[in-house]
This record gives sequence, structure tokens and C-alpha cells, in this order.
Amino acid sequence: MVFMFLPWRPIVAIVAAVLFVNINGTELYGWQAGLAHGLFFLPNLVRHLFDGDVLFKATNCTTGYHVAWWIVTVGSCIGWLVDATFSFMKASVFVGSDKE
Repeated sequence: MVFMFLPWRPIVAIVAAVLFVNINGTELYGWQAGLAHGLFFLPNLVRHLFDGDVLFKATNCTTGYHVAWWIVTVGSCIGWLVDATFSFMKASVFVGSDKE
């Protein structure tokens, strides 16, 4: 049996970012939006790489937004790295157990 890695979590995160977290460059955002935008930083960054009009951080925001955005962005990136590491480790163990 061969394990096929399907990146369903990033796909779900990008779809959720498209549906729920579109950042408007002219709107003023507070700390609550900083939490949401920081949580979806990586999916919005991927979207920004393909479409330069998509923002991954608001340009018109408060100091609370910056603080919340940085805290949640760092935590989110660490979470993605830990998840990817454990997924890779689980996949390599699963593939390695296929030896007969």
C-alpha cells in the first residue's frame, strides 16, 4: 500500500480565505480583524503570489491590528510548520512500513 499525500488542509484554508477573509485596502481594521487576517496569513500570501491585488495584511489599520496580526501570524506559521512536520513524519513511517 502506498501512501499518497493529499494537501487537503492548505486547500481548505485557501478556500476559507477566499470566502471569508478578503481584505479591503481602504477599510479601517481593528484588532479583531488582525486576529482573522493573521490566522489566514499563509493562504492569503499564496493568493497574493498568484493575484497581486489580494492583500495579506491591511494597509489602513490600527496599532491593535498590528499587534494582533503579528501575534497570530507567528503562531499560525509555527502551527503550519508543526503540522507539516508531523504529517511528513507520519507519511514516511507509513510508506516505510510497506516493505515485505
